[in-house]
Amino acid sequence: MSVFHRKHSNSNSKNQPVLLSSERPNNSITESLPEEVPDRVEEIKDEVVEMTKGDRKIPHRTIDHFRSYPLVQQTRSFVHQLPIARVVIANTKPVVKQVLESKPLQLALPVTNFFDNVANSSLNLTEKVVPSIKTKTYGTLRDEAMYPCNITVDYGKKAKDRAVLVVDENVYKPSHNQVMKFRKYYNEKFYDTKGRPLVRSSLDPVTGPINNVFEKMTVKYFPEGETVPKEGYSCEINRSAALAHNLVHRSYPVVRNNVFYVTMIPCNYALYINQVFNESLDKQPNLNAKHCWDATKMALGRIRKETIDSIKERTPWQNKRAMKKPQGFKPNQDPVEDFQERIREVENQLQEKVAA
Repeated sequence: MSVFHRKHSNSNSKNQPVLLSSERPNNSITESLPEEVPDRVEEIKDEVVEMTKGDRKIPHRTIDHFRSYPLVQQTRSFVHQLPIARVVIANTKPVVKQVLESKPLQLALPVTNFFDNVANSSLNLTEKVVPSIKTKTYGTLRDEAMYPCNITVDYGKKAKDRAVLVVDENVYKPSHNQVMKFRKYYNEKFYDTKGRPLVRSSLDPVTGPINNVFEKMTVKYFPEGETVPKEGYSCEINRSAALAHNLVHRSYPVVRNNVFYVTMIPCNYALYINQVFNESLDKQPNLNAKHCWDATKMALGRIRKETIDSIKERTPWQNKRAMKKPQGFKPNQDPVEDFQERIREVENQLQEKVAA
C-alpha cells in the first residue's frame, strides 16, 4: 500500500493543477509575453469605457434640429450679444452639464431617448407641412408683414399718377391752350409782349433777384439735387414755382433722415450701452458674480464720464465762461485775493500814466 501511495503521490506532484485567479502570480506565464500585449489590452479597455460613456449621453437630436433653423440662429446670435444673457449662460451652463450627466438622468435614458425621437419626428412632420420654416428669417417675416402696406402704397401711387394725368389732359392743357390763343390775339392787336405774359412778366425786375437769393439759399442748405435752369420760363414767377418744387425735392430726404435719426436716438443709445457692457465683460477673466459686478461698475463709470463730458461741451454758458477767463486766471485762487490783485494792477497803471 505504501508503494502504491508513493507512486500516486509522485504523479500528483509532477502534474500540479493550474489555479485561475484575478491576481497575477509572481512567476506567471504572462511575464514571457511581449510588452506590447499588456499595453494594447489597456488601450482596448479605455476605448470600451469611452464608447460606453458616449452611449450613455442624453440625446439631443431635437435640439440640434431646432438650432438648424435660420430664425433660431438669428435669435441665438442676438441673445448672445446681450450682457445679461451672457452672464446667465456662463453661470448656468456648468450646472446644466452636471444635471445632464447625473445618475438619475442616466437611468432615465430610455425615456429621454423615446421623447427625443418623438420631438424630432414632430419637427420633420412640421417641415413637410410648412417647408418655409427651413428658410424663414426675420427679414422675410418683415417683408411679409409689410406686404399689405407696400401694396397699398403702390396702388396709391398709381392712382395719384392716373389722377394727375387725367387733370393734365382734361383741365390744364385745354386751359393753357385758351390762354395761349388769347395771348397771341392781344400780341397781334394791342401790345407785343414777345410771347411772355403781360401782367406776370412786368414783375420780373422784382421777382428775379428774389429768385436768385432763394436759389442760393436752397443750394447752400440742401446741396444735393438738380439745378433749376434760368432759361425756358415765360416769366420769373414760373421760375419761382420751379424753385419751390426743387426745394421740396431737395429738403425731403434731409428732413426724412433727420426725423429718422431723432426717432432712433433712444435705440442707438441703448445699442451703445449694450456695446459698452460687452466690452467691460470681455476684459474680465471669467463671468462669475464678482467679475460681473466689476464689469458693471466699469461700464457705468465710463457712461457717466462720457455723459458729463458731452453736457459740458454742449453747454453755452460753459463756453462763454471759458472765453471770458483772463490770461492770469488761476482756478484755485481765492476771490478776495483775486480782487486785491486787480486793484493793485489798476493802481500800477494809474501811476504809470501819471509818471508819463
